Amino acid sequence: MATDLETAIEYYKDLLLYQYINQYKSRETIGLLVSQALVDLLPVEISKAFDLETATGPQLDIIGEYIGLDRIVEAIIVRDYFTLDDYNAPLTTGAFGFTDYTVPTQNATVSMYLYVFFDTPTNSLEDNEYRLLLKLKSYLNSSLLSIYEINEALTSLFGTGVFCADQLDMSLSYFVSDELSRIMTIAHNESLLPKPMGVLISGLFSFASIGDLWGLTDYTRTSGSTIGFSSYSAWADATMLDYVDRIA
Repeated sequence: MATDLETAIEYYKDLLLYQYINQYKSRETIGLLVSQALVDLLPVEISKAFDLETATGPQLDIIGEYIGLDRIVEAIIVRDYFTLDDYNAPLTTGAFGFTDYTVPTQNATVSMYLYVFFDTPTNSLEDNEYRLLLKLKSYLNSSLLSIYEINEALTSLFGTGVFCADQLDMSLSYFVSDELSRIMTIAHNESLLPKPMGVLISGLFSFASIGDLWGLTDYTRTSGSTIGFSSYSAWADATMLDYVDRIA
């Protein structure tokens, strides 16, 4: 903040008339007046406090009021928390502790249990979860929701972890990686998954990793990730979509 304020003050000091521009008292007087007029750039700092990318806690709650999404969701949220385990009497439910830094995906969805969680409802979203769903809700508020727009938005939010497929029967299917299955299930339950008006979401499917899927497609379509009968090298890494993969 100080750098921006000082830049503004120096700008106005340099607008003094030539005979006063190098006068110490004149420059300091202008600096004082500019600082008061700009309220030390407090309005700018307040606007930064409600940046969706950096806001936390009550700031996010206020943004949620404008966007139209509460932090409290309907479903109970089951979480995994970091723990310390006794090697002589390991926990039957498993423990999440320190892991190998070379495997960054391990414990990626495990949270540190904080004292503030003691009185927090079990269906309250954490900041990172809430921020992600606010982005989805914001997208729903402003998009025309074409298939192209949906997949562009999913890529910007989740990278390659989520994609949407048009089933060509007025329904869509969502495919998500395992590490995103919980937050996407919450999004589905809160009706936050993007879809065109009048189109149903036929299923939400989870996989260890999102890759090419076996399927049938229109022979006139030459692009997409659907893999059908072909040469051995073409289908060796494809995944067969199974009902057991359905999570919602």
